[in-house]
Amino acid sequence: MTAAGGRNPRLGYQFAALNALISGFAVFLNSLGVRMFADSTLYTALKNGVVAVAVVLPFIVSRSRREELARLTRGQWGLLVAIALVAGSVAYGVDFRGRQISTATTAAVIGHTQFLVVAALAALFLGERFPRTVPVALAVLAAGLTLGVRIHDVRLDGGVPLLAASTLLFAAGAVLIKIALRTVSIAAVVAVKMALGAVLLFAYVAAAGGLGAIARLSAVQWGFVLVTGLLLLAFTLTAVAGLHHASATGVTAVSAAAPIVTVAVVAATRHAPIPPSQLLGMGTVLAAALTVYALGHAEESRSAQGRERAPSSTRYARVLRGASPSR
Repeated sequence: MTAAGGRNPRLGYQFAALNALISGFAVFLNSLGVRMFADSTLYTALKNGVVAVAVVLPFIVSRSRREELARLTRGQWGLLVAIALVAGSVAYGVDFRGRQISTATTAAVIGHTQFLVVAALAALFLGERFPRTVPVALAVLAAGLTLGVRIHDVRLDGGVPLLAASTLLFAAGAVLIKIALRTVSIAAVVAVKMALGAVLLFAYVAAAGGLGAIARLSAVQWGFVLVTGLLLLAFTLTAVAGLHHASATGVTAVSAAAPIVTVAVVAATRHAPIPPSQLLGMGTVLAAALTVYALGHAEESRSAQGRERAPSSTRYARVLRGASPSR
């Protein structure tokens, strides 16, 4: 079922599921990569730079893409710049700095609330509404993500405000992207978000005097930058494509199942069994995410069908009204 404007809720939820898979691998690799850099912002800037090159290239070689940018209004450019600032640069830098200061468990607990923040913002600013079953599934999803967490590893340290700020920024960015996608293409949103975001990150690194460290990077560090950069590209494209086709609430909730993948990868690489409490938590997360997936895209598909039928009904009503004598 494809809605007006080429939107397909089912496809949006499929992108969200793929995004969760990619995110799960990316979190594991980034946890290794960020520890290899003294400056987390430099690491973030470099891998965002990989994405920027990839998404800007089509606009360099394609005349139609350049014309698309030229047609954007001042308001559209302002929205895209805001997205680049909020979710394309500041959020990444703040997040990785917070992860360096705090524990991985603390970062996970705070980060797991992002889909709830998105749901609240989407209800407030986008008017997204769902049957009662979906909010219940969101609550179960949040509970499942906290099961198996080692409470003694959660710390109230200097990284907590940074991690909370990044979670809010990423959530706000998702809502802003959803708004931008009403009138701007996926390619343009991703290109401006990541390209301008990378420029801002490199400007910050330069201002802090950290660019000189690039010349001293090892082959292993460059390898992490390239691989995690490509993962970030895949993550960004699937996230934005999901937001284009489906609701911000549903997409981010399904994507929140990424820890299932991370836990599985960690267990496989370390040859360690998964604790029963964590298995219970991941099972709960999977059940909740599948519930949101099934009910969410079904509800959105029905709404899309209703919107498609509405114009013809409206036209028919106008014809009936036109048959009456005008005053």
